[in-house]
Amino acid sequence: MSTDPAGAQLPPPRRVLGRIARDVTMVMWSSFLAASTATMFLFALIDPTEIAQGSALATMVTSRNAGYALGFFFIWAFTTLAAALTLYLARTETTPQIRRVTDDTP
Repeated sequence: MSTDPAGAQLPPPRRVLGRIARDVTMVMWSSFLAASTATMFLFALIDPTEIAQGSALATMVTSRNAGYALGFFFIWAFTTLAAALTLYLARTETTPQIRRVTDDTP
């Protein structure tokens, strides 16, 4: 810890995240929360082993836990894309250009 000119101890400086790190954190955390909630509601209604029966997923979904994990990561990827698109659209908002009208303009 360092001291100020009066001799009091100062806390260590906080590490500040850059804009990209904050954007990635916002996208990943919000999509994680949305995927967690969506997974909870989806698998409260549907058994993942029943979805996999008779399809190409039957080789990947060998147990309920594998089905839960596969479903969660699929939903998380989808919500990550949605959150990233939302952030992109919010950051690239353009303001309308206002033209000045003068007397000499035809």
